[in-house]
Amino acid sequence: MAQRRQGVGEGGKGQEESGRGRGMGGGRGLGPGGQCVCPNCGEKAPHERGTPCFEVKCPKCGTAMTRAE
Repeated sequence: MAQRRQGVGEGGKGQEESGRGRGMGGGRGLGPGGQCVCPNCGEKAPHERGTPCFEVKCPKCGTAMTRAE
């Protein structure tokens, strides 16, 4: 009996059936708008396009901010 090898396009590991992986971090880009929020003190600042919130320091306490959903 011949063995059948599982190859690309046959439901291999690591990708969805459509062939589009989500990339590292889950592909969670939230777009250009929105707010950055400080997880420490709650201060909010507008999100600037091209700059991830985690690279922005809170103007009040200096903690790295996170993206508000």
